Amino acid sequence: MRRQKIRTSRMGKFIGAGLLAALFSSAATASCVTVEELRADQVRFLDMQLRVAALQCRNRGNGFPGLYNAFVLTHRKTIQASRAPVEQYLARLSHVNMDSYTTRLANRVSLESIRVSNFCEEAALSAVFMMELADPLDGLDLMPINYSPPLGMCADSAMMLGEPRLGPATLR
Repeated sequence: MRRQKIRTSRMGKFIGAGLLAALFSSAATASCVTVEELRADQVRFLDMQLRVAALQCRNRGNGFPGLYNAFVLTHRKTIQASRAPVEQYLARLSHVNMDSYTTRLANRVSLESIRVSNFCEEAALSAVFMMELADPLDGLDLMPINYSPPLGMCADSAMMLGEPRLGPATLR
């Protein structure tokens, strides 16, 4: 009888520890940006960088506003589809709305573009190249300003899930 009590007691502790670990694991996962959200954030960053370049470089003779418009037409579905996942992680992790996120991103890109000596030329070349790509994120590393993953990105979690790629830019 006593042996059975000890066994039952140990089993209960084991099950309790397993449940506790599962709860912590799901809470940690809920606080992480998913791979889909990360990809959407990268698309928003890429689009914003080219949008800022279209404004800053419009009088440089490189036809940048037209390049940006062609990029948007080529990748419209991808750009539009990136909004909802970004809104999801913003609501879940930061409680920042999409307008504030977009403004902060535009300000960051604009400030960082000042530090890149050939920003307009590099952005124009990147835009031309990305129009030829099926997935614009394949050209993310070509952009003049480096991508930084959002706070809450749990790269280890995404890698463990066996996601096909996060992209080298996300691991800087």
